[in-house]
Amino acid sequence: MSAQGYPFALTSICEAWADAWNQHDVDALARLVCPDVEFVNVAGVWLRGIDEFKQHHDEIHRFQMKESSWTNIGHQFRQLSDDLFLVHLQWTVAGDRDPDGTSRRPRLGIFTWLIVARASDWRIAAAHNTNLREGCSHRVATARI
Repeated sequence: MSAQGYPFALTSICEAWADAWNQHDVDALARLVCPDVEFVNVAGVWLRGIDEFKQHHDEIHRFQMKESSWTNIGHQFRQLSDDLFLVHLQWTVAGDRDPDGTSRRPRLGIFTWLIVARASDWRIAAAHNTNLREGCSHRVATARI
């Protein structure tokens, strides 16, 4: 796929993230990231590389996120160069638990991704995920919990 078709490719990656999350398919999540991914989760845990990414997501999807449901709310894209794209993806998660097993309230958040596009292989090279404070509006979407 050429960079010209980037809205479709980037929307597809956003949809694939939600689908893989909701199926709790860590291998499918890992196929969306670069082997040397730099990934910071909502807790500030900095994962480096595919092995740390897979280990972390495997752990959380076995318990904390086992019954979670991810919904994409909205996204925006910006092309930074021929093969580099900035993505902001607003999401909501419901059904997850704290590490002690306590049910959490549904949450809103915003993902920031850098996506590298090479031929038909588009992957997340870097990511930073952040919970949105209750009542916080955002540029991507106006959904609130």
